[in-house]
Amino acid sequence: MKASIIIPAFNSEERLYYNLLSLNNQDCSFNDFEVIIVDNGSTDNTANMVREFIRNAKFKIKFQRLDENKGIARGRNAAIKMAEGDILIFHDSDMIAPRDFVTRHLKDHEEKNIVVCGVPWKRIITFYYNELENKDKDYDGLKYIKKAYNKTEKAPILNKYLIMNGMYEKYIFDLHGNFIDGVKDIIKKHGNNLENYSIPWRLFITNNASAEREKVINAGMFDEQIVGYGFEDYDLGIRLYKSGGKFIFDDKIISVHQEHPSNIRINEYNENTRYICDKYNSIYFIDVILVCISYLTSINQLTLNELVQDIDNMLVDGSFDYILNMFLNLLQFQRKKSFNEDLGSELLYVSNINVIEVFKEINMLEDVFGFEYFARAMAALIKDVFG
Repeated sequence: MKASIIIPAFNSEERLYYNLLSLNNQDCSFNDFEVIIVDNGSTDNTANMVREFIRNAKFKIKFQRLDENKGIARGRNAAIKMAEGDILIFHDSDMIAPRDFVTRHLKDHEEKNIVVCGVPWKRIITFYYNELENKDKDYDGLKYIKKAYNKTEKAPILNKYLIMNGMYEKYIFDLHGNFIDGVKDIIKKHGNNLENYSIPWRLFITNNASAEREKVINAGMFDEQIVGYGFEDYDLGIRLYKSGGKFIFDDKIISVHQEHPSNIRINEYNENTRYICDKYNSIYFIDVILVCISYLTSINQLTLNELVQDIDNMLVDGSFDYILNMFLNLLQFQRKKSFNEDLGSELLYVSNINVIEVFKEINMLEDVFGFEYFARAMAALIKDVFG
């Protein structure tokens, strides 16, 4: 088996159905891949739909239903444990795969030790959801709606035949926002091979990514302590990168997200931010802390890559651990202050910092050693903390 497509699902019956229809239309041999679906304790008809779909699927489907939703990481790990494919393709339940989706992922893995990151910004509206309209989704403004539909809790806007024949593709649109714009800037600057880019794991988004099964298992799979929304994909990407994985971005690998009511809860995101910052509280993982919380600081977001490269060079030198530890502690202090956490020992640590002496060191780091980006980031962080 060449590939196992990993799909966790929770209350996504109608979107998962369209997902499976698209996989039933792949241009490769259906012996090349299997699909593994783990239902995270859905309360809708997801399980019955999958069992019915299995009867006529062109590809092999493995299905497991968990009694309780303990997080998407647990669901993905359960699927990985059942996988037989050499390559794991991560593909969420609400995605639609173009005909060449599997072929292109497999093509990129002809080279060993590759981690593939596909395009994360394609979107489509396949269903009407009353909850989305109540949040100002302009369904009536969709030009491709030719007839009235029943504005109940939910209703199909695109029928299944458009998914089956690929005609849905003309209704795809791009998501915009700071993160997506940032990803596009990274690709424009560093190319698909991410040359000279030191934090490629931030492109590892598990609705369209793939890696060798053995590498994922050896990296420890997904961290099941991450239960709510956010960072379970970054966390695995970090470990794949730090263990030597070569990351590439393939702008030809498209996967389309079906818009639906959000299950994002800001408290879960903040809790997972805290967890990641505690888990990677080491100068050797400052890049992780920066990606997660630099938005809480005045550090220049546009030069994070250059900053991380400065930090990597300082770590290799080995004589800058003191200032790197100070930088890390100040980052953690700023995070706890922003999240209204108990500052505890961090407050005592910060109160003992001689700011005048630190600025002398900052000037030396830039003027003597050439660590321009670290010096500027440290100065910005000092001003954030001390005002």
